[in-house]
Amino acid sequence: MVLEKKMNLMEKKVVLLDGGTGMALVQMGHSFINDDPLWSAIVVASHPEDLIKLHTDYFKAGADVVLSATYQASIEGYQKRLNISRQEAVDLLKKGIDLVKVARDAVQNMTGYRGAVAASVGPYGATLCDRSEYHGRYADSMTKEDLCKWHLPRLQALIDAEPDFLMVETIPVVKEAEAILDCLKQFPNMKACVTFQCKDDQMTAHGELITDAVSAVVQSSAVLGVGVNCVHPDYVLPLVQKISTLKLNIPIIVKPNGGLFKHDGRSKSKDNISDYAEEWLEAGARWIGGCCHIYPSDIALLKKTIETTFNSQEILTDPLNRI
Repeated sequence: MVLEKKMNLMEKKVVLLDGGTGMALVQMGHSFINDDPLWSAIVVASHPEDLIKLHTDYFKAGADVVLSATYQASIEGYQKRLNISRQEAVDLLKKGIDLVKVARDAVQNMTGYRGAVAASVGPYGATLCDRSEYHGRYADSMTKEDLCKWHLPRLQALIDAEPDFLMVETIPVVKEAEAILDCLKQFPNMKACVTFQCKDDQMTAHGELITDAVSAVVQSSAVLGVGVNCVHPDYVLPLVQKISTLKLNIPIIVKPNGGLFKHDGRSKSKDNISDYAEEWLEAGARWIGGCCHIYPSDIALLKKTIETTFNSQEILTDPLNRI
């Protein structure tokens, strides 16, 4: 029997996150025809075994935290796409969390390493399937109460599945992040990380200064960490430097994409995000992973890079406790 070592996630000097889900599934052979309205969340229903394999690969690559394939999922989205009942849709949201747990438990049984399971909570704009998460203008015609009303049922389903915490990610506009955190007041035992999508090296996709956005969300006691997600790697360093000026007492999170999207105004990045890792760490980032076009092999390489920067015995070898 393997004796499990225990270490609180917040005590680690550097926490390694996973990479992308949708593009990794494409690499595995999946095809999301006509930008499927559920994107990677459809695989929870159609090929759950493939998600277990992907989540397992991320844990084996060294990720301390692996996210569920629920970024673009919603109750209404599952109902419409699959012609199922509301309860069946709720069950699929919960299943997204359970698939990560299956992978986490399998790796723990093999190695003694207990990773953390995070429920991915994407923005309302992601479910519109029109790339709204890269500008957030839908929030201009919605109140904070409107956004909270939409997010609450999904949050309830995800939280009922008992993830270790929520990863509220790729949020384009401060109003929506605040709405989600308002919802979490109903779940005082649940913590959340919040990451913003940014259109450049200083502003959110909607146009707020990243320092203002971060300052707004860290007022909530539910926030476990804060940072940026699905941004071009070139934008990360200046964004982290700006966030670092706030002198936060919670981790700064970076989870960039592979730098291949037109909305970033770029078409090519360095060979791997590990090329950037040391400067991000020096600037103050402490939770590091990737998003679209970042794969388990990239996370494994990122782990090696981090281990050369910090004492590996203090960072990436101790299993995690539940938060």
